[in-house]
Amino acid sequence: MPFPEHISQVLDHFQIRADTKAALYDLYVSMGEDVLEAFADIAEGITAASTLTPEDTLAIRSVVVERYLRRNHPRWVAGEPTASLWRPAGLEGRVSGVAVPLGGFPEGAARVVGEGQSLPDGFLMMGRNAHSGGRHETVSFDVVAHELEDAVEIARAAGQQHTLPGSVGETSGTFDAIHRLALIWEVQPNVFKPDGERNRAIAKIYRRHRNWHLATLGAAIGWLRGQQCRIFVLRGHALAIAHEVNPDKPVSAMIASLHDRTAQAVTEAMGLVLAEPSRDDEQLLIESIVMNHALRQHAERFGPASVMWRIG
Repeated sequence: MPFPEHISQVLDHFQIRADTKAALYDLYVSMGEDVLEAFADIAEGITAASTLTPEDTLAIRSVVVERYLRRNHPRWVAGEPTASLWRPAGLEGRVSGVAVPLGGFPEGAARVVGEGQSLPDGFLMMGRNAHSGGRHETVSFDVVAHELEDAVEIARAAGQQHTLPGSVGETSGTFDAIHRLALIWEVQPNVFKPDGERNRAIAKIYRRHRNWHLATLGAAIGWLRGQQCRIFVLRGHALAIAHEVNPDKPVSAMIASLHDRTAQAVTEAMGLVLAEPSRDDEQLLIESIVMNHALRQHAERFGPASVMWRIG
């Protein structure tokens, strides 16, 4: 799909190369009009904008992410919802999702992270349609660092940055409000764990956030239970199916095991269990929108119980 006409006319006026324009459009679909502002700033220092290449757009993402965080972090601290960073793909950059501050950790959160363990040094955020990749009906939960500069350092760190900048990691899923169903399909780091020189700048900050996985999964389950919906979570071995992972770069057995261990630990701490989906659950799951195409195919062939548990 093309840019809106008024934007396309400006790019054509400056004779932006077709491949550069395509790379810029991909970023625009993901992050909206802030991409164009960042691109304009980059182009200002260039004698002829027509010489800009796709490689010149690589810096745009980091610029947009930091500007987004500096603009919105104070509003989150004040309890104000904002537009999301990532945008639903089908809306082609024109409409954002929403980022909603949930505040501090709820009662019982300390039990979720475990005796003698610390809660992450941040506040809870929920995103709706705010996950990278732009899938619709997503819900995500992050712990964003309390201090703006800590959040900026996290946002600058190497990693996937799936949801909200300023968050070390997140729990995400799909929420089908019509069928009152939710599927949690990842507990995923936004940044790589510091190791040697990699992400050395956030080593101290990361230690204060090391229990992000337990805290965000607990927050996700707590919020979804408040919506009075049936909650399901992927089994570790199904991560590769749901994320359509390249077979040449498989999900390791360790990652699958850690995913299952996290699900088990959090549900036990909350007095819940991981159970087999019932026949009624299976029918509702097949009718709902919580599974992507690859996961649905597998579930229809082998049954939803082969790829997920029900949290109850």
